[in-house]
Amino acid sequence: MRPGTRVLLLGAALSVGCAHLTTTDRLDEARAVYDKAQQGPAGQSSPADLATAKKFLDLAEKSLQTGDPKLVDDQATVAILKVQSAEALGRTHELAAERDRTLQAVNVTKQQLLDEARQKLMLTQAELEKERAARDAMTARLTQSRSALAQETQIRDLPEGTVITLPGGALFQQGRAELLPAGRDQLSRVADFLKSADRSARVTAQPPSRGSRKAALSLSGKRAERVRDYLVGEGVTARQIIAEPPTATPTRPLPNSPEFATNGAVDIVLEPARGGAPGPADGRQ
Repeated sequence: MRPGTRVLLLGAALSVGCAHLTTTDRLDEARAVYDKAQQGPAGQSSPADLATAKKFLDLAEKSLQTGDPKLVDDQATVAILKVQSAEALGRTHELAAERDRTLQAVNVTKQQLLDEARQKLMLTQAELEKERAARDAMTARLTQSRSALAQETQIRDLPEGTVITLPGGALFQQGRAELLPAGRDQLSRVADFLKSADRSARVTAQPPSRGSRKAALSLSGKRAERVRDYLVGEGVTARQIIAEPPTATPTRPLPNSPEFATNGAVDIVLEPARGGAPGPADGRQ
């Protein structure tokens, strides 16, 4: 066989061998890795890096024409490394985005909490202002009511409480327990004061210092009950006021005047103001 013929046959054999190289395991791996990366974070976050990996994958595909599996595997390995780099960068971007979303959610929650706290504070302040206005209005009514009452009665702030002393003659006929019309008007003003004060009270009728002591004590008990019932009828709550029976010994001295001596007096005693603070001094004697 001629030398030229042998060369042609060897070239043909090599061409036939090259035509049979269609893939390698490494190239198949590179194809799968690239396809998977396209569907993952890298496809969204690092497309440029995936594009670089695709160039090396294309080079590996073209290297199949050389019939050299080592050259194909080298190009495929570079493509895999580029894909892995793109995936790592994609995960980094994904984690950063998740962090930003978390921080945003935290900031929104924090702002919501601040807004809720601010709203509750405003509501509390409004309630406090409302309560303070109500207390101021009640104090004004109490002061006005006491000032009006002090024009016709004796009001004293004693350790036992605020004592309103009404002459028996202003409320009752001598020796009787039926209220006089003028006495009813006076007790109506006392009722206004008691309702404004919002303090528990008790009614005691002090007997006159003259006449039968036994009869005077019996009459005083009836008068205290009659005054208490009238005040309840004027809007003072039944739980707020009680009638106490008279004592043989006066609980507090009566003013030294013939009126009190012959017809006694009725005392309405309010419990001490909350906190022990004395009431207004209007009409104190």
